[in-house]
Amino acid sequence: MKATAIVILLLLTASASASEPAQHPVTVELGPKAYRDGDVIQILEVTSTSPRLEQGDTITVCGKARLDSQSEARLCLFLTQTEGNGAEEVESAQQVVVPNGLSEFELTITVKHRGLLHLTFYDPQKGTPFGGVYFGTRKQMQPLSSTLVKHYRN
Repeated sequence: MKATAIVILLLLTASASASEPAQHPVTVELGPKAYRDGDVIQILEVTSTSPRLEQGDTITVCGKARLDSQSEARLCLFLTQTEGNGAEEVESAQQVVVPNGLSEFELTITVKHRGLLHLTFYDPQKGTPFGGVYFGTRKQMQPLSSTLVKHYRN
């Protein structure tokens, strides 16, 4: 009987530790942004496994996107690396196709490198960015200049 109870306890402990870490709401600052006329990305809530929004954290962003400049776009939650070679594997939870008009979204990323988070519209055929917004902690956004806006220029 004791052996069965110990096995059950071990199984419960293993399944609890294997679950995803809890995410909690965090406050973010907006950084550089640029949009075509009529397009906008609005962040409504950011949750994360830590308030630092850094390497190792899993971050979920919920919001609304308005797309007026074309019939559809890929909306992606990406990281511009400040250290590393720029190569990054993209998970399906990091991107969604949004149609023309107003859409709601929820995107999730696990940060694997040091860098700056951004939500960006991409042309689905060409793959080129055409608008978006950087965001992060106050400390992450302070040193940024408008030079990052060039990321969104065709």
